[in-house]
Amino acid sequence: MEQHKILIISDRDTDHTILSACLERALPLRFLPASADVMDRPLEALMDPEIDAVIMAHGPQTDYLLRLAQKNDTPVPLLILLDDPDDATITRLREYGAQDYLVRSQLQDAMVHRVLDYNIQLKQAREQIRQLSNRDTLTGALNRIGFRAHLERAMDRSQRYGFNTALLYINIDQFSNVNDHYGEADGDVMIKSISRRLINKMRSTDSIARLGGDEFAVVLEDVSSPADVELIATKMLKSISAPMILSDQQVAIEASIGAAIFPDDGRDFSELVDCSRSAMQQAKSGGGGKYIRYSDQISFDVGGPTSLAAELRNAVRKNQFELHYQPRVELETGKLIGMEALLRWNHPERGLVSPAEFLSACEDMGLMKTIGYQVIQHACGAQIWLGKRQLGDVDVAVNIAFSQIQDDRFVEIVKDIIVRSGADASRLEFELTESTILKSPGAIKARMDELRELGISFSLDDFGTGFSQLSHLTELPISALKIDAGFVRDIPGNSHQEAVCTMIIEMAHRLGITVVAEGAETHEQIAFLRQQHCQQVQGFYYSPAIPLQQLPRFVQDQRFKSREKLLS
Repeated sequence: MEQHKILIISDRDTDHTILSACLERALPLRFLPASADVMDRPLEALMDPEIDAVIMAHGPQTDYLLRLAQKNDTPVPLLILLDDPDDATITRLREYGAQDYLVRSQLQDAMVHRVLDYNIQLKQAREQIRQLSNRDTLTGALNRIGFRAHLERAMDRSQRYGFNTALLYINIDQFSNVNDHYGEADGDVMIKSISRRLINKMRSTDSIARLGGDEFAVVLEDVSSPADVELIATKMLKSISAPMILSDQQVAIEASIGAAIFPDDGRDFSELVDCSRSAMQQAKSGGGGKYIRYSDQISFDVGGPTSLAAELRNAVRKNQFELHYQPRVELETGKLIGMEALLRWNHPERGLVSPAEFLSACEDMGLMKTIGYQVIQHACGAQIWLGKRQLGDVDVAVNIAFSQIQDDRFVEIVKDIIVRSGADASRLEFELTESTILKSPGAIKARMDELRELGISFSLDDFGTGFSQLSHLTELPISALKIDAGFVRDIPGNSHQEAVCTMIIEMAHRLGITVVAEGAETHEQIAFLRQQHCQQVQGFYYSPAIPLQQLPRFVQDQRFKSREKLLS
């Protein structure tokens, strides 16, 4: 009979002795006790694949260990050993992820064996259900749920071991014609055949998912170069296009493949999927049957109903713009202190489009005022949403263009948005660049003074990249100074950038202005900025811009990291 390894964690020798003896008396012999009085590396122990269940004595570290296990989706059943259980304690432990509990005064063999058998069998049953729920019934490939979990694990491994992961987004060209002509049964035969052909071109480390009727995704782990990705995708295209037999007829079909590479093209799940899907749409719009890797530049037609101008006007009408938020973290505490609202265009075919590709066109077309008011409205709504989740002490920063702030009705409309939304103006921050201020310093200052009376604060963005006028820092109501990412990129190690950063930080301190460093991506950059007493930072080290709904999870993760740091 299979033996199950049971890890006993307690600082009492009697617990180990009694429980080990109890497990060894099980008939048939199915439990193998393993002991630990302390856990120097708790996550490593809890994630050990050889452990089938854990009996953990209740103590000061119990809540933390349960939360750590819950955060990392630990599969092993956790049983808590208690002295005198009460309903409140049991309820809290279950909320934190404990599967069951044992009582020291009731450690009878039959009960301990029964509780362990039940929880181990429950774990096995849940694993079987999870496997079934993660698979597409037609092809056996991963479904959307399994795909997300697998891709997120692959990206985590990429970060940990320093390799690239590629995502191929595959769409079958003109597949609806197959269903219309041959019927859905033959359509299913084709989908299964294509799935097998894709699998035959994959390496043992790769995985495949079926995302919809005629769409697949392939995750390629540890790819050495974009050329390797293209080689694999080209082989897949050739394999898919080989003729197959449907209803005694020879049929040939093609596919469009888009690729995005982590971390170069996307830094999180949503961004990587959006980029690869955008590339696939480009391949499809070019006639199909080809492979395209994602590029920052999306090609628009120069005229006609699908021109950039026409699509942007349509996007404004249909409110296709949305906000992602990049967290701003207080370096001393690791606490979320603010967030910058960053505009994204959720194009119905190309997916999320970055602002670099359309903002200048919006300015030229006079659309920025309308879009800008939509952004402020969304940001105020985000503030209310965060307040309902006990995160109301977070500032929301919005970038303001010159065309917006020069609008005579700007203050009136902003005030109306704040009143209607119920937002706290003191938690709203407008970011201005020096180039915006230089266009009309006197008029901008007057407008800023009016907005400040509403409670709105201001930050000076991209400081040092233009013709900096230090008088702006003393004459304008600026409460935060943002060091441009270009001055952070090569620190430490670049003496010139170190000198600029140090000078800006010291100057801001002397003026009583909060200083924020943008573009921090590495531990070394964070350590240097902390050493120079930079107060706040934003960048990929902590998080890229993320949808609003992911911010509570970000805050929870930061709290866990702070707790782990204190206990390490």
